[in-house]
Amino acid sequence: MTLTIEIPVELEIRLEAEARKGGISKDEFVRVVLEEKLNLKKKTPVPVDGRIIATNLPVRDRSREKEWLRINRDEYDGQCVALDRNRLLAHGSSLKEVADKALELGVQDAYIIRVEGSRTLPHLGGIW
Repeated sequence: MTLTIEIPVELEIRLEAEARKGGISKDEFVRVVLEEKLNLKKKTPVPVDGRIIATNLPVRDRSREKEWLRINRDEYDGQCVALDRNRLLAHGSSLKEVADKALELGVQDAYIIRVEGSRTLPHLGGIW
């Protein structure tokens, strides 16, 4: 099906920029956004940042972990990783397996996150 709509120039410029960031065409980007908005494809929410999951642990500076992610994000795109400062403890597709491995290594407060590569489309929830 082909659909033609008129949109403001500012919106078209933003759509083109976001599509370019994702390395896809503007039409493909709009299709993906519409599918997500209409819940046609169930997508597992991706955490944007780590979070504290226990109240008895001190809050730690996570700048080393965030720098590691910035440098290595494309290599581990779509995987879960467990980090202790700038040291990779474990990686894989299962959050549970990665968390269990970090615990096996004796790290109780590992930074565990699902990695988004630089070519992953940004989450656009709430822009409509």
